[in-house]
Amino acid sequence: MEQLFDTFSETETDASWHGGCLALAELCRRGLLLPERLDKYVPVLEKALLYDVMRGNHSVGTHVRDSACYVVWSFARAYSPEIMKPHIQTLSTKLINLSLFDREVNCRRAASATF
Repeated sequence: MEQLFDTFSETETDASWHGGCLALAELCRRGLLLPERLDKYVPVLEKALLYDVMRGNHSVGTHVRDSACYVVWSFARAYSPEIMKPHIQTLSTKLINLSLFDREVNCRRAASATF
């Protein structure tokens, strides 16, 4: 699990963040991520929901934000509301902002569907 957490480092590329989000979502969806680990991964997930890095004249991060929505979706289906309660406020705020203001339509759709 520590190797997965390392993929969310500030020095890693957008591809690492994307892969880390997908791996985290699949672990969670299959019930392999213990609820005690949520406190460690939710702050990283909040960063992934806002991920946007400038590369020259354009930015990358659409796929990271989209996969972060998948992580939140899998969290909501894998854990009971009591377990998710401490994280609901921050994640729902990020999802609403993403669904309303993201410049990419697929990210807005993913955030809306997740919410």
